[in-house]
Amino acid sequence: MNKKYIAFSFMALFVMALVSAAVMNYYGSVEQEISIESPIIIGEYEAALIDALSGESFSGDDITINNNADYSVGVNVDNNAPEGIVVDYIGTLELTKKDVDFTKDVWIYDIEDAKVQVEYTVVGDSFSAEVTIGSDDDYVLIYYPDNDDRFENPSEAWPVDLMGEEFDSLPAIWDWNYGEPYSEDYDYCSTGEYTNCHGAKIWYVPADAIDEEFNLDWARADEFYFETNLIQYNADGDIIVYDELVITPVYDVDPLFVGEATINTTIMPTA
Repeated sequence: MNKKYIAFSFMALFVMALVSAAVMNYYGSVEQEISIESPIIIGEYEAALIDALSGESFSGDDITINNNADYSVGVNVDNNAPEGIVVDYIGTLELTKKDVDFTKDVWIYDIEDAKVQVEYTVVGDSFSAEVTIGSDDDYVLIYYPDNDDRFENPSEAWPVDLMGEEFDSLPAIWDWNYGEPYSEDYDYCSTGEYTNCHGAKIWYVPADAIDEEFNLDWARADEFYFETNLIQYNADGDIIVYDELVITPVYDVDPLFVGEATINTTIMPTA
């Protein structure tokens, strides 16, 4: 009798446990529909057939990358070019003289008839830049990184022609215009100066305004052509898009390459 009583008691407890588990469910649910769009939009691009000769270098049509978000988006620019064809992606930048005033943090740069145009490498094996409109034999292009205080602690000038392959990306990670961890101090979107919050500064300055240690003669700053936006360069194709970026593919064909090729440029999100 005792054994039967004990077995029955355990069965009763087991049934009660099952009933309790069935009662605990959820209080309710809320259904939410969402529609997600990509912040990155690539402009319409219809590539036409290009006839060229071996050993030539020629440009394709511009590729426009727009970021419609209110935050920056990282992209990777790549292509499937066959062996014998190297593709670089080139950007365009306007430089201008500014109203030099060392008492102000922001200098006015809308000076009429004091502008030059520069083409520079956005993606490619090495960085290069050249003045295509308004060139002057007495001037040189430089990369000018900022130190912690651009007025009290000015930096050195890096002549573009001497940079070679020493830089695999611009801005350099020690440039205070790089971004993190310098974002709070050097954020040009917060000042309203440029559409790119971070990036490298490219200037056009008199060659004799640079000494042997690459220091600039700031007494001649009114002769300098300054950036009107910040640029980026990356050998691996990793670029941050803040607003709009226009790049032009330039195809460099080996003298021994003969035949046809279909080259596809891809713009993918970075991790």
